[in-house]
Amino acid sequence: MTRTKSLLVTSALPYANGPIHFGHLVGAYLPADIFVRYHRMLGNDVLYICGTDEHGVPITVNAEREGKPYQDYVDHWHKEIFGFLDTFGIKFDYFGQTSRREPHYQLSLEFFLRLLHNGRIQPREVQQHYCVKCDRFLSDRYVEGTCYSCGALRARGDECRKCTTLIEATRLIDPVCVVCRSTPEIRSVSQWELLLEGYPKRRGDLPDGLPGSRALQEWFDRFATRENLKPNVYSTVVTKLVEQEKPRARPITRNMRWGVPLAALPEGAVPGLTRAEAEEKVLYVWFDAPIGYISATALWAREKAGDPERWRRYWIRPKGEEGSTRLIHFLGKDNIPFHCIIFPAMLAWQETGREGIEAVRAALGSVLGPGENEAFVLPENVPANEFYNLEGRKFSTSDGWYIDPADFRARYDMDTARFALCRTMPETGDSDFTWREFQARTNELADAFGNLAARVLKFAERYFENKVPQGGAAPALDPELIRRQAAAVGEAIEGYSFRAAAERFIELARAGNKYFDEQQPWKTRTSDPAGCGAAIRECIRLLAALAGVGAPFIPRTAARLWRMLGLEGEPLWPGRQDAALLLPEGHALGKPEVLVPKISDDLVALEVGKLRDREGNR
Repeated sequence: MTRTKSLLVTSALPYANGPIHFGHLVGAYLPADIFVRYHRMLGNDVLYICGTDEHGVPITVNAEREGKPYQDYVDHWHKEIFGFLDTFGIKFDYFGQTSRREPHYQLSLEFFLRLLHNGRIQPREVQQHYCVKCDRFLSDRYVEGTCYSCGALRARGDECRKCTTLIEATRLIDPVCVVCRSTPEIRSVSQWELLLEGYPKRRGDLPDGLPGSRALQEWFDRFATRENLKPNVYSTVVTKLVEQEKPRARPITRNMRWGVPLAALPEGAVPGLTRAEAEEKVLYVWFDAPIGYISATALWAREKAGDPERWRRYWIRPKGEEGSTRLIHFLGKDNIPFHCIIFPAMLAWQETGREGIEAVRAALGSVLGPGENEAFVLPENVPANEFYNLEGRKFSTSDGWYIDPADFRARYDMDTARFALCRTMPETGDSDFTWREFQARTNELADAFGNLAARVLKFAERYFENKVPQGGAAPALDPELIRRQAAAVGEAIEGYSFRAAAERFIELARAGNKYFDEQQPWKTRTSDPAGCGAAIRECIRLLAALAGVGAPFIPRTAARLWRMLGLEGEPLWPGRQDAALLLPEGHALGKPEVLVPKISDDLVALEVGKLRDREGNR
């Protein structure tokens, strides 16, 4: 269904600290890309934004280990990550970097100042892990231990990846420094904290009266009752984090040198913060990372749209109104708390009056964010996927339990991989990549979709001069079939049910094969040539619909089929095409090719053996 609102789609910013794998791809990037491609085919205004998260202690430690400047280190992984995603046809409008100082640093500091003006952050003497051996305070992500909530081992100091509890690092059981594995001390240090105590605790709570509170409450009420909100998001956000645990203050600064520096603010801009203290502090990486969505959109507006102010169409709304944008965050379940609790609060609490805006202007020289009668757009939905494993175990490069991307690219078609991964996507529970399942889903695509294209187009090439046959009459395909299946695919995509959407596409291809078999053109070409031609014409026009419906899932393969049909441009979504006009009688077709190569049992056995051998050599 075509929407009048613009769509702003984001995927979780991958951390520029190493390679990403199939689990990341299936969790946040492939579903977003399918969603975006579908809406573009409908002619909707959609913008897809992502980039790499490039600050934080893990990056500094690993860069130092490799003897690389921090910027060179993140630039390398930015390029590697983008290349991996591009291989699978993930097409962003902009893929940014949070280390791009302009405008990211100003936007991040502006967030800090607005929250400060609104009374949402304050300094607090806190207890923090300090590693004597490394001679540094440990950020929450650089200490790990046993989760005090569920007992999971190696829980991070900010969040347990098993039970999604927002961890208080000093409560971890048997904590260790992840660099040197020594036991850290607890020391006092002053850090600035985001005060989340004003967050709505249940639907219908009265807001606390501070700027942005009513907007946050109204957003939470809508969000918590949204029909297509995933069960894992609802249970994590509403049941667990809000109603049971209650959001608590979270630190937003750390003592280190790599990140958005508080020293960039003029002295006196932050009451009580001395110049010496400011020189030691940067914004905590989780605080500035989601602001990267906004700064990347601003860079897209400047560098690609040719209108530096165009980003505001997607991010800024009139105060008290919903605005003209649907904001959708695609991510994995470990990012649910930050995108459904903390970031919406950060966005809502940017509302401020003239005095707050002038304070920002005085400190930074200009104001990028919302004006006096404006506010940020808040997310409509956060379709988070569960974890994606490899043959029943977590992907792990260190344990040899992974798929080598270069080797995979050399052996397999990336569109085929997109389809197979989509069919096993962890939408409502953890799921697995297995080589047998990959083979089964690939061969399913080959048998239903690829086989139909080959049967029909090779028949037309051999018996009808490689043209759309003319004249004759044959039983028509169910006139509602294409409309019904295309609508079902679209509804599933809109509901973030990508596995179901891919299944509806396969059902349409199977219906085409069934029709081909029922018409028996191999017989009627001699007994009823005109009727045979009419049946083949029906099948050719169905292939145009399949190219359109399949394009969000297998974009390159769909484009190849489109060219095999002798058509120019990109595949069109059914309803935006008239097959009889696109493919009139006598229309010249292109050269038939194999669209989907099948995978043999021997190749699967080879892949499973390689995985086991790599594990055994560790």
